[in-house]
Amino acid sequence: MDYSEAKLLAFLIIAMGGRRRAWTTQARISRLTGLSQQSVSRVLRKLEERGYITRSITGRGELIEITPLGLERVEGFARLAEAIIESARDKLILEGMVVSGLGEGRYYVGHPYYSAMFERLLGFKPYPGTLNIRLLGESIWKRSLLDLKSELVVPGFKDEKREYGGAKLFPAAVNRYRPAAIVIPERTSHSRNVIEVVAPVCLRSALGLKDGDRVVLEVSLHPERFEKAQRREPVG
Repeated sequence: MDYSEAKLLAFLIIAMGGRRRAWTTQARISRLTGLSQQSVSRVLRKLEERGYITRSITGRGELIEITPLGLERVEGFARLAEAIIESARDKLILEGMVVSGLGEGRYYVGHPYYSAMFERLLGFKPYPGTLNIRLLGESIWKRSLLDLKSELVVPGFKDEKREYGGAKLFPAAVNRYRPAAIVIPERTSHSRNVIEVVAPVCLRSALGLKDGDRVVLEVSLHPERFEKAQRREPVG
């Protein structure tokens, strides 16, 4: 399976939400995958040309169905994903580069509710801001494996003004620095290939990072094993 096919199949799994057939729209798939609607249209055409899906298009949306050939390819991709998880055992390695954010992370991480929940689940009080990392290469589709897991969950909540979304947390090390954690919000303006990381310190300052710098994330897929690691002194 080559890299381009792996990307197509990762897209298909996300777009179909674990179903063989579904009514949807390209706008909805765009929101799920972080791709533009033009890119979604192009990828759907490729999947159809390769015989992985069939489409019935109406004025209200599309009925997309995965073909037997598509199911065969998806099963192969799932086995590959399982092999990656098994080989990593309790870690998933992601690579990316530091990028600037829009300031959303500072607002939400600084909110008393989120701050308290992060501290309860992760064991540290987060610095009021996030490090934004744009994933590169195969890490873009490897990141979709995190959608299949939900070990540490921050529930959404309401107050008198508005409704706030929840988030999933994955303990991680950033260039060997720990403790830290990836935050995957239910609602975000970032594309799917940009992830946010929290830590008890400002990671840009602590690690001397600037936009464009490469980073390696060691993501814990088993938070209970991370509890012992976070008691160790951070690696500077």
